[in-house]
Amino acid sequence: MFERARQWLEAAGAIRVWGRPPGLYLSGGQHQAGTCRMGHDPRTSVVNQWGQVHGHDNLFVADGSVHVTKGGFNPVLTILALALRTAEHTAQSW
Repeated sequence: MFERARQWLEAAGAIRVWGRPPGLYLSGGQHQAGTCRMGHDPRTSVVNQWGQVHGHDNLFVADGSVHVTKGGFNPVLTILALALRTAEHTAQSW
């Protein structure tokens, strides 16, 4: 997986890639997210700008899944903000 990540970064235009493969130990340093891309086009995204699944009136995603591009820092505040935004929109629309 480490080598594949390096290939993705280089294909995306990274000039310098550094790091080392993770060891075989438990770690809390990963932030799994990004399986439900947010966007306007149902062909290239799963949810709209409010976290509503395209084509479904009453199905929303309000977790880290909609946060597919993140930097090198803990994404928890962005995920919380997106969840709050989705919840407020859902409550106002109900």
